[in-house]
Amino acid sequence: MQKVFLFIILFSALNAFSQNLKSCKSVDDVESLIEGDWKLKNDTKNVVYRFSISNHKGFIEVLPEMNLPPKAEKTTENEIIINDHENFTIVLKQGNYYIEIQSLYYQMTEKITVLNQTNFVYGKGKSQRTFIRD
Repeated sequence: MQKVFLFIILFSALNAFSQNLKSCKSVDDVESLIEGDWKLKNDTKNVVYRFSISNHKGFIEVLPEMNLPPKAEKTTENEIIINDHENFTIVLKQGNYYIEIQSLYYQMTEKITVLNQTNFVYGKGKSQRTFIRD
């Protein structure tokens, strides 16, 4: 009985650290679910984060919700994004999907833990970001 109880505890602990990505079998699947407008969960600011992807190169726009412009055009010049955004890519490492975000001020790589039609969570601890679909 103790072995069964120990197995259940170990299994639930491992499951807690796994990814919960619905229908994602490739980087393309992850990118298509991430693309769109998201809001930070429980955020008091009225801000929308627009995730856009072109040729596996993503960028994030931060937009005030009340004055949303029409969908931003994906403007490129010689494959270099000329709009002022944070850039990101989705990578697969050892069976887990990660988001790599780069801006002028920082660079970070965080594990995507939840991704479905309504929720997007990456990071853990103080660096965790929880988004809900706008």
